[in-house]
Amino acid sequence: MIHSAAPRAYLVGLSTFQAQPLLGNYEQGNLLLNDCGLIVADEWVRAAANRKGIDIDVWSITPNRLQSIVFLQVPVTPIASLTGGLNGSLASQKPWLLSSFIASFKAVAAKRINLRLNQVGQAVWQRSYDEHLITDEASLSQMRHHFQVLEQR
Repeated sequence: MIHSAAPRAYLVGLSTFQAQPLLGNYEQGNLLLNDCGLIVADEWVRAAANRKGIDIDVWSITPNRLQSIVFLQVPVTPIASLTGGLNGSLASQKPWLLSSFIASFKAVAAKRINLRLNQVGQAVWQRSYDEHLITDEASLSQMRHHFQVLEQR
């Protein structure tokens, strides 16, 4: 039997390969997404909508990075809850659902970007991604505020 746990929030960051400014540029202090940046925005929303257990909250794109707060609905089995699975070593591991979601997103976005740029098989993303578990409501609120500040620039 699987029980549903409260959603867990993660701050996620993905960087373009070798920090290339592939997704847009700044003009007079405002970010203008190019076609590649628009593809990333489209695929980020689409990927989350098509993945059960994933909800994206706030997110932003810069010329070489995508950052987002992502909520995971992590199923809890009775065995994991009895053995302290969520509070023990499992809590410190990268969640499979998040890793799978990011891998799928990166693959689809890279394919679309490479087709748009007429360059098959070129690296678009850094190999890994940054992820940080947001452990309390105050931290979540502070991070959301950070995204609001970024939007106002």
